[in-house]
Amino acid sequence: MNVKHAVGYIRVSTSSQAIDGYSLEAQKNKIQNYCKTNNLILDRIYSDEGISGSSIAKRPGIQELIYDAKQKLFDTVVVWKNSRIARNTRDLLSMVDVFQKHGISFASVSEKIDLDSAQGRFMFTIMGTVSELERNNIAENVYLGMYKRAQDGYATVGRVLGYKPGVDNNGKKQLQMDNDEAVIIKTIFNKFISGMGFRSIANYLNKNQYHTKLGNAFSSGAVKDIIDNPLYVGMVRYSRYRNWNKKRRNGINDSNMIMIKGNHKPIISEDIWKKAVIRRNVTTIQPAWNNQGTNLLTGILKCPQCDSPMAASNTTNTLKDGTKKRIRYYSCSQFRNKGSEVCHANSIQSNKAEKLVMDKFNFVIKNKFVLNKINQDNSESQIKNRNKRIIQNKQSQIDKNNQLIYKYKQVGSTDSFLASTLQPRILELKSENKQLNNTIKIINGKNNEVSLTSKDIGKIKLLFKNVVCCDNRKTIKSIYKLMINAIVLNNHKDQIIMKIKINNEHLQSIKQELKKANSYNDELAFSFDKNIQFSI
Repeated sequence: MNVKHAVGYIRVSTSSQAIDGYSLEAQKNKIQNYCKTNNLILDRIYSDEGISGSSIAKRPGIQELIYDAKQKLFDTVVVWKNSRIARNTRDLLSMVDVFQKHGISFASVSEKIDLDSAQGRFMFTIMGTVSELERNNIAENVYLGMYKRAQDGYATVGRVLGYKPGVDNNGKKQLQMDNDEAVIIKTIFNKFISGMGFRSIANYLNKNQYHTKLGNAFSSGAVKDIIDNPLYVGMVRYSRYRNWNKKRRNGINDSNMIMIKGNHKPIISEDIWKKAVIRRNVTTIQPAWNNQGTNLLTGILKCPQCDSPMAASNTTNTLKDGTKKRIRYYSCSQFRNKGSEVCHANSIQSNKAEKLVMDKFNFVIKNKFVLNKINQDNSESQIKNRNKRIIQNKQSQIDKNNQLIYKYKQVGSTDSFLASTLQPRILELKSENKQLNNTIKIINGKNNEVSLTSKDIGKIKLLFKNVVCCDNRKTIKSIYKLMINAIVLNNHKDQIIMKIKINNEHLQSIKQELKKANSYNDELAFSFDKNIQFSI
């Protein structure tokens, strides 16, 4: 009689699962008893404590088990329940395939299933799906609980610089200000609104022996995250992203995100926060390499051949009388970086290019009907027709998904088991519909951008007039970066097309730049209630 060697695997997600029949010790006892009953020699028990079963990637115990299985170090893997080894159906089936490929059997103490038969494997798949559904339901319930807590003004964050755990008068967990750490937060915001960059602030903090919440040195990214966090002005933001582990920043959740006044005490004032937001808008739109020097069009002037940004350079020409003259040019960055095999210089003297831009602004200011014509052209453009077709396709997909959802619900209404197995697919279709509706919403927003009223046109002309009147090149450069998406140079180099895009946030940032240069005019005391986008 061949003696078979077995190993066990046990897991709990949280300390709250350490109850009789579910704890690590209880699972271990179940596995030991099973091995004794079935004449198996239990060599070892692998374990993961306090780790979710949603994925195997971050579980060292299961990773070691899979590795040893591939080395054929045992004959059988025993678990108390399928959900302990994985709550993700794909992971569960993948692991069992590995076991069977290497001649290792798999046994669950609670679910006695024969994986060698088609029926047994089918039931195993169904049970794995049910476990995954259970995990998704738990995750959804946790999310809803946290969502409700955020709606009530309680910050749902972990360890965060500037605050420490506490409770309010009702016994609910609530952030309390950490006075020592709050000094660091105030320093960061004050340095930022005074004009320092993220890296400079990080260097300042590190030189003065300040540390992050985890005791580490500050990085520019850590400073940026603090500047962008509304928690410090007393707000609670929650559900900005969904399914972060899988989708990362692609799981943005603008439609259901909570942004509400919190119950915790703010560290910085509303005034400082607003100033930081205005400056942050400028730094977001203007990359660092675009902000150096006074070459106004670096990065926004586009090559007529390859559409890459054109960068400024200088050349020195020797005149007939022997004197030397230094001339600035804009030329294709692709040509400069990669040579003539990729593109050509397509150079244009910088003063000529910059004059073409200023002439465009003056043309709009002086010609009464030019923007009216632009508005008419935009409203009749092919963009709207293209967007209409995209919306129709998206809506058609939504309708098909809704039909499937209805069909699945009808099938499940007479069989609770089928209903539970179909529920994940229904949730998936609903999630897809949500994304499709968000896309439609964004496209509709873009369609609205092309409609300009006579008041909008008047505001645009006033804005252009103030830009033309400003004589500070650094300020003009900052303003160009805010409101010019691109300047397309044609092959004759005597014409340009400027793509203008501006909203109210950009306008406020432009006003701030004009005020710093002492070029602000009270006639700019207006705002935009829409995104403005057109070409001139």
